[in-house]
Amino acid sequence: MSARKKMGLPLQMGIGMVLGILVGTLAPKLGISAAFFKPFGDLFINLVRMVVVPLVLATLVSGAASVGDVGRLGRVAAKTLVFYFATTALAVAIGLVLGNIFQPGVGLDLSTANLSAKEVAAPSLVQVLMGIVPLNPVDALAKGNILQIIFFAVLVGMAISLCGDKAKPAAAFFDAMSEVMIRVTSMVMHYAPIGVFALMAYTVSNHGLEVLLPLIKLIGIMYLGCLIHVIITYLPCIRYAGLKPGTFFRGLSAPLLTSFTTCSSAAALSTNLTCVQKLGASRSVSSFSIPLGNTIN
Repeated sequence: MSARKKMGLPLQMGIGMVLGILVGTLAPKLGISAAFFKPFGDLFINLVRMVVVPLVLATLVSGAASVGDVGRLGRVAAKTLVFYFATTALAVAIGLVLGNIFQPGVGLDLSTANLSAKEVAAPSLVQVLMGIVPLNPVDALAKGNILQIIFFAVLVGMAISLCGDKAKPAAAFFDAMSEVMIRVTSMVMHYAPIGVFALMAYTVSNHGLEVLLPLIKLIGIMYLGCLIHVIITYLPCIRYAGLKPGTFFRGLSAPLLTSFTTCSSAAALSTNLTCVQKLGASRSVSSFSIPLGNTIN
């Protein structure tokens, strides 16, 4: 067995991130352009985003169809929404408290010269709710509108479940497609260490580490807020679910590193789905809650 196979994917990604920072720091001194690393990083982002829409559609239809009881699916949806709104409210409260105590932006001079912002009116609640229903499901899939895809996929899955034996071929198709897309996701993640390395090398060599220094207080307080949120919100939930915190965070280290290095929750969605299922979440619950949480949060 090779050394790479012995190392888990999160460790490989961590090594790639550290090496990317080091190489990005040295690249300008060696005369290596930041543009050299960009295509390799962009390829990684494109690959992980490529699998998001088909993975969400296939797993969500398969999961909704496997529930069987439409009432149970409704209860899962209600509990998921209550959980998301409650944890989001706690996160907002923590952010407001820390922001008012430490005031991280005080003394930071950001020039707005020659900058203009387009005024945008917030949509009404009715417009938001109507926007959940896709006028054209194919267009929603093409544009990657996750919330509309969730709505359409749940309806299709419920219809398959209600049709019974007549829809068994459709259920088998989406079940097989979800397995295929999970396998495609695992294939894509083999490239993750290289992609993470390239993204970090490009960012550091293009902007330099010194670009972070004026924002170090803001960054530090943000991570403090995240740590507090994990301790008071997620640790009790993890223990309630019967998981050990170490097992939980090791299991989610791959999507955490993916989202950190790409600055995109959408890029981490596919690997997040596969990781939570490995931790024991059922396909019906994870295929609904993970894409919905990605959209809401």
